Amino acid sequence: MAPHRGRWRGCGQTAFSKRRAARETSCDSRGTPRSLTPYSRIASRTPRSTSQERNATPSTVSCSHSAQPRTTARRDYFDQLTEQQDTEFAADVDTLAEVVMAVNMTERGTIGCAYYVAWEEKLCFMEDAKQGSADIVEALKLFIEPTVVLVSTKCDEDAAARLEGNPTPGSSDGDRRAGRADLPYLIENRPAVEFGYESAKNKLIKLRIGEDGGPRVTFVVPGDVVPDHWNDGSYETPFAGSQERLLRLSSWINLESRTTVGCAGAVLSYLQRRRATSCVPGHEASASMFLINTVEMFSLVGSMFINSDTLHSLQIMSTESHPNIKPPSGGWASGSKEGLSVYGLFHQQAKTTQGRALLRQYFLRPSLNIEIINERLHTIEAFLRPENTSCLGHIVDSLAKIKNIRLAVVNLRRGNSGGLDKNRGVSSSVWPSLRNFIYFALGIRDSIEELNGGEGLGLMTKIIETFDKQELVAVGHLISSVVDFESSRDQRRTVVLPGVDDELDEAKRTYDGIEDLLSQVARQIAETVPAELDTRINVIFFPQIGFLISTQLAKDLGRGVYEGTAEDVWEKMFVTEQNAYYKNTQMAEMDQYFGDIYGRICDKEIEIVQELAMRVLEHEDLLNTVSDVCGELDSFVALARGASLHNFCRPIMTSDNVVQVKGGRHPLQELTVSSYVANDSDIAGGEGEQTNNTESSADGGPRMVLMTGPNYSGKSVYLKQVAIIVFMAHVGSFVPAAAATIGLTDKLLTRISTRESVSRFQSAFAIDLQQVSMALNLATRRSLLIIDEFGKGTESNDGAGLAAGVFEHLLQRGTECPKVLAATHFHEIFEAGFLTPRRSLVFTHMEVRIDQEATDVEGQVTYLYNIRQGRSSSSLGTYCAAMNGIDMAIVDRAEELILLMARGENLREICAELPVNELEEITEAEAIARAFLEVDIVDQPKKILDDILGMCTTETEST
Repeated sequence: MAPHRGRWRGCGQTAFSKRRAARETSCDSRGTPRSLTPYSRIASRTPRSTSQERNATPSTVSCSHSAQPRTTARRDYFDQLTEQQDTEFAADVDTLAEVVMAVNMTERGTIGCAYYVAWEEKLCFMEDAKQGSADIVEALKLFIEPTVVLVSTKCDEDAAARLEGNPTPGSSDGDRRAGRADLPYLIENRPAVEFGYESAKNKLIKLRIGEDGGPRVTFVVPGDVVPDHWNDGSYETPFAGSQERLLRLSSWINLESRTTVGCAGAVLSYLQRRRATSCVPGHEASASMFLINTVEMFSLVGSMFINSDTLHSLQIMSTESHPNIKPPSGGWASGSKEGLSVYGLFHQQAKTTQGRALLRQYFLRPSLNIEIINERLHTIEAFLRPENTSCLGHIVDSLAKIKNIRLAVVNLRRGNSGGLDKNRGVSSSVWPSLRNFIYFALGIRDSIEELNGGEGLGLMTKIIETFDKQELVAVGHLISSVVDFESSRDQRRTVVLPGVDDELDEAKRTYDGIEDLLSQVARQIAETVPAELDTRINVIFFPQIGFLISTQLAKDLGRGVYEGTAEDVWEKMFVTEQNAYYKNTQMAEMDQYFGDIYGRICDKEIEIVQELAMRVLEHEDLLNTVSDVCGELDSFVALARGASLHNFCRPIMTSDNVVQVKGGRHPLQELTVSSYVANDSDIAGGEGEQTNNTESSADGGPRMVLMTGPNYSGKSVYLKQVAIIVFMAHVGSFVPAAAATIGLTDKLLTRISTRESVSRFQSAFAIDLQQVSMALNLATRRSLLIIDEFGKGTESNDGAGLAAGVFEHLLQRGTECPKVLAATHFHEIFEAGFLTPRRSLVFTHMEVRIDQEATDVEGQVTYLYNIRQGRSSSSLGTYCAAMNGIDMAIVDRAEELILLMARGENLREICAELPVNELEEITEAEAIARAFLEVDIVDQPKKILDDILGMCTTETEST
């Protein structure tokens, strides 16, 4: 790596920058030279000044520089300039981060979708999904993560409701709009005509994608308008007829997916509107905005089906509000951050923006391609070899210095040499970012070449082939030979090195010599000022304004204390709070001789930098490709470092429909406890119609594992850990286990947690039913179903019946039965014999130890968190209630009722019996009532009643 790092990196302090300290000198009243504040040439319209101050003694002259135009004016200008550049950069980042999705669902249930990724300049199409449902729309939303969603006005209501956050039926438009405020994307309802097939096809034909590559074959049909001399070689690009473009287009996408093509037309219309509103019509910058350089098909077939409920239940991804009110520059624009989640374990290990984005895609789109999964596992395994520890450390350090170079390329394409972010350091400009990117990219290539065990890996081969040393070094040398990085950092603009352009060097030498000239002129003018005025004279230079004389302001007169003589009239230009600025004949002559020299320097440097940008853009494809490959490498490195940090193991992926785990752990739960008890898992789904109709798989694994056990015993954690292990294996990650063999699983369906919201009109139990219904409808024999305490939200008998019905239905699927892990507290299912024993069904429970002799409640139950064969007979709910502070009287009464139920007693009659104290109160009240009725009341009934109550009270006390 060393030979490449030193070839073009040198950009030390130049003679032009070394002379700053000696530029400004002044003379005090004794004629002694005095050094001034070092001058720094900055990219602004700031003045430079030299002053002559008249002291009380008429015969002495003092020379000084005015501080006001060099500090206050500069600071105000740069604060305004930086704010403007930061705003422009923020707009660029937001534009590149846009993902525009158009989706439509017809009356016949056909779903089409197309989306555009701005930073990749790519338009993606989906095959039309026949007989689809709103669940597919939900999956697409999760799959694409759009920032803008375009919906046809004729789209199916259920699909539109999913996109709008499931608003309550019958809610007003205002309520619907209010409900959209929390959505992570903007919804636009567009006229159905924008989703028309023919208009969309015509728009796609006009994209002219792929015409520059390949042989120049022209296909013309009647009706095509052919330009004159189109075949004589005078045209840079060959003529292409509409049918030829249609043929090219049909080789990349399926034009028979009419609904999807219509969605693509809506996306193109949106991009056209954005160009029109973002740039002045006809401006050349509009041609570089929202380009489409690639079209491709995408499909959900190659990805594991997983919905938002599953992601939330398993804590695969978790977004929470960021505690910092003010987000950092270029950081999280949504004000949120990744919380405690499985993805968060690896997210913090990724160093680049593109790497984190790709890693997130891996977790949102678990792969079903066993070759892709094994390729990722092979790469992670190579990184984790002990002999590669040093190389991996060098790669991580290099990735930490690499930015998403596509942003820099976009800025160069637009002719903007501003910074990549809002920071003011070296890394905030395009050219240092490009130089650092190339430098560390070459270092990564060298580290990959030294990696042991990387031979034959696709990623390693891609890096070696893509990171062209010669071309990257040439680009880096080109930038370093033109840009003065140190001066650019100080002046906050791109400064050109000496020796690049003779005219520019001469202008800079003249500009550097103006300091001495200003001192001389200031001294001459100061000698003409009457000594009794005792004022300070400054001679300054403002870019675009020219040379000016500055004197102190007489506030009562609104002008300077001195305005020249009749022979040399000073023309007032403007005033500030402290000074007045004038031009005289001598200043005009200096303007005519020197002109706007600073402006000429800046203009010349802009020309040189623009030429440099054009030359760098010749290597745009290489830079973008290297940046993307660095992101891919970063995602693999993050997976490897996360696996090493948390002691994960490599799973064995197989086409068999099994899940076999030894020593499985929950990756999040083990972070919150001092020690974690690992458990094994063994489950197998149906083998399909090609095998004999046996109740269990060929290897003997059960199709359904039904768990029971007390509360707090770890059932839910166990269910989640198995699902997470299966999920992580399909991501291509190592898994939290001692060993694991995972078969390809097409869908991961869960009924674990219920996410209630005021925007959803369903009850908690209705939401549970929806989750189970979707799981039953979507499940195949290769799916994994996780069902945790289904039926608990309704009356116990109904809940038990529904749970038993669901389990029996799944088991009766036979060879098409999915892999099922379930937990329940409905013990009456087993006691009543609703689930008959069979080989495909296994009962398990979480082991606990009960000590009846313990005095304290917490010591009576010890949770061992071990999974054991067989089922539990009690949930120990009263122990959990006592441990959580429920009054012991309530707990005792609950245990009494439980015992009576176990004996088969009639609880209605038992609960109707009165306690002894209540029975005594009723007996006393009855005696008082009878005594009162036996008395013959003539008058004073109140006195008689008091006497009766007194007698009864006395009798009670004596008793």
